[in-house]
Amino acid sequence: MTTVNSPRELSGVFAGTARTSALEAGREAAVARRRADSEKCRRRVLDVIAGMRKTRAPLSDAEITRRAGVNPQYLQRHRDLKAEAEVARAHLADSRPRAAAAQAARKEAALQVENRMLLEQNQALRKDLETARSELRSLRTRDLMGAARGDLAALPHRDPALKELRRERDEAVAVGRCAEADLVTLRRVVQRLMAENTRLLGGQADAPGGGSPSVGQEALGSGA
Repeated sequence: MTTVNSPRELSGVFAGTARTSALEAGREAAVARRRADSEKCRRRVLDVIAGMRKTRAPLSDAEITRRAGVNPQYLQRHRDLKAEAEVARAHLADSRPRAAAAQAARKEAALQVENRMLLEQNQALRKDLETARSELRSLRTRDLMGAARGDLAALPHRDPALKELRRERDEAVAVGRCAEADLVTLRRVVQRLMAENTRLLGGQADAPGGGSPSVGQEALGSGA
């Protein structure tokens, strides 16, 4: 347990917390910008695929990325969009076997995207939980400082800030408990999704040509 011996030490603790909060806010802003840019790229690719359906003129992956103004390897990194493009091409070619294979690939890609989103949500919940714990530690430090000064007994009568501090502490504890409950729920959802993904891929493996484990399963396996 850390003991605070002077107001100067306490101010140092709070200054460090403020710096950490500022850095975290900067990181979150950068992540938000990257997500916005990624969504714009995704929208442009989908617009090109929609145009391919409208004009009934098949386009290669390279041509789709060129028209969308994205990296040539974009569709390789976003398998759901690649599968969407293949579904459109199969429809234009009026090929049932090709359309069936494209639909199966699209479904698998959608599962991979959902797996990735669940992993990101898991990480976000862990970060929220750590933030709540950090705030709780700061509040406990402030309580320790009041006790060290010998003012704790007099504060309820002349300093309403103590009630506010205790309210903030209780809220931080509640947030931490909710985050832990959300993590448990999310783990169960991930387990069910992995089971469904395994069942689907197992069905594909029984068909001619077989199948390989999805990227989502590998990501979840490595994150477990």
